[in-house]
This record gives sequence, structure tokens and C-alpha cells, in this order.
Amino acid sequence: IIGDGFRDEFAFKLDDSILRGTGAGQPKGILNSNALVTVAKESGPQTATTIVLNNIVKMRSRLWSRSRGNSVWFINQDCEPQLNILSLTVGNNSYPVLMPASGVAGAPYDTIFGRPVIPIEQAATLGTVGDIMLLDLSQYLLCDKGSIQAAQSVHVRFLYDEMAFKFTYRVDGQPVWDLPLTPAQ
Repeated sequence: IIGDGFRDEFAFKLDDSILRGTGAGQPKGILNSNALVTVAKESGPQTATTIVLNNIVKMRSRLWSRSRGNSVWFINQDCEPQLNILSLTVGNNSYPVLMPASGVAGAPYDTIFGRPVIPIEQAATLGTVGDIMLLDLSQYLLCDKGSIQAAQSVHVRFLYDEMAFKFTYRVDGQPVWDLPLTPAQ
């Protein structure tokens, strides 16, 4: 039970450091990268903590074209209510932006522009940087030195009839890009 709990927590912390890591004693996070591209809220019509179609369209338009096939939308689940009612209106017709999983899209995940939408705990709350992210994680370098190492000892706290556990995982990572891509044309 202890081993499973630590592995789950290590996985959570690793995912969190891939997004938010400082690079000092942990991986350099995507949200702390000099290559981070953010999409500001629309001036005027968009109020705080809301999502409008232009936000999504602008995010997709800034994604490197070669990354479109590998990209995934990561969101905080408090974004879902607004994404579920977001639509594109063309003439008299309205089309949903978020296609439901195994429904109209026929996919295991909800999709936006054909790419999976995955709610994660590490995503920031709605209205803050990192609430909705369109990422190609093949553009993130991650290196580890083996798997999680576990050790236990009854000697450390012998006088108190306690056992000590130690878990070690050596890992580092950083985004491939140093700066945002400047399109050729």
C-alpha cells in the first residue's frame, strides 16, 4: 500500500513539475519556459473567468503546424461547463466546439478541433495561465535514471518501534524550445 501510494504521488509531482517546475532541483516546467505562448482574454466583450471561441481559435493558430497531430488539450475541469456550451455559429447553424467522447466524435476523449481534451488536476483554475493548454508533449525532453528506488529500515527509528521508508527517483526535463516559434512567413 505504501509503495503504491508513493508511486501515485511521484507521478502527480512529476506531472506537476513538467508543467510548473522551476528547473532548480526539478524539471523545467512548460509554464516557466521562455517559449510559453499565452492567449490573452478578448478586449471588451470577454469578462474574467470566461472562455470564448476566439481564445480556442487563437491557441490553435499559435501551435506549430507539425505539432497538430500530436497535440492534446489539457484543462482544469472547472473549464468544462463553459466548453460544453461553446459553439461556432455559421449563418443560422450552430456547431459545438467540444465534441463529446464516444458520441458524435467516436473517440475515447472529448475533442476540440479533433484533438483530445483531458482534464488534469495540475491545470490552473479558470481565468489563470495554465487553465487550458494545447501541448505537444513530444516537444518536451524528459530523462530519468532508472525507476523509483525504494528502501526501508527498522534501524533508523528502532527505539520507537517504527520503520522508515525512503523513495528516490532521479529525473530531469525541459521544453525543447527556448523561445516561441516565429513563423517563416
